Amino acid sequence: MEVNIVGMGVTGHATAEVLRRLGHEVRAYDVDTHRQREIEEQGYLPVVPGRGVITFFCVPEWNLSDALATASPTGLWVVRSSTRPGDIATLQETYFRHITHMPEFLREAIALADALSPDRIVIGECCPEHGRIVEELFAPLLAPTVRVDPSTSEMVKMVSNAHLSTLISFWNEVKGICDHAGVNSTVVGKLVSLDARISAYGAVVHGQPFGGFCLPKDLDSIITIAQELSVQPLLLESVREVNERLRDEVRTPELNGRRPHPGNGHTKVGP
Repeated sequence: MEVNIVGMGVTGHATAEVLRRLGHEVRAYDVDTHRQREIEEQGYLPVVPGRGVITFFCVPEWNLSDALATASPTGLWVVRSSTRPGDIATLQETYFRHITHMPEFLREAIALADALSPDRIVIGECCPEHGRIVEELFAPLLAPTVRVDPSTSEMVKMVSNAHLSTLISFWNEVKGICDHAGVNSTVVGKLVSLDARISAYGAVVHGQPFGGFCLPKDLDSIITIAQELSVQPLLLESVREVNERLRDEVRTPELNGRRPHPGNGHTKVGP
């Protein structure tokens, strides 16, 4: 199948490489001319207007409208950007066409490995026909696949990152308590996470504020959505507060010309 990828950042490159390995003809485009030269040197064909059965949009959400406005009008459009619940429905009305949403759950450092071995595939189908096409495209990966409406898939992505942020802030707060009590929080985390009900995410490695592209952005988004719906997200606001406080604590010693406390460096935790 001939597939177009628009946006060759972390998500776009991982998507393109997976589909190429699955035997599809992948054409790629990025607005960055330097990156475009690089991807063509890697063997990706340039996108040709009017060609391609499916076009995947893997651009930052703030660039999504521009990408859609200049896209080929033919074929199935699949958005991998992290949009807010309801955004895909609005885009469908704007462009008078069906648009499917397929959130990504990739860790930046090992995005390709995650894309090749996903623990689940979520498809926010605009219609059963298009949902089936996308499902069949990734079927060789043998991952559990769920087809839902676009608003649900948009929320799944946002909630997933908010949950990961919560785990990190929880264990960072535990570390602060342990430090004052003279207890090794890493040992505590390892022992606590032996309980099958408790995730090891953040329990074994903590002491650093979460950063990266997705976690802070999606946490802010879901807090904003809740507030717009007149829901007070007390826990999520606390998750953000804990992270901001730790980030300030990490930054302050550097500004004073002192080295940060061991374990409070800038290494990113999370996807």
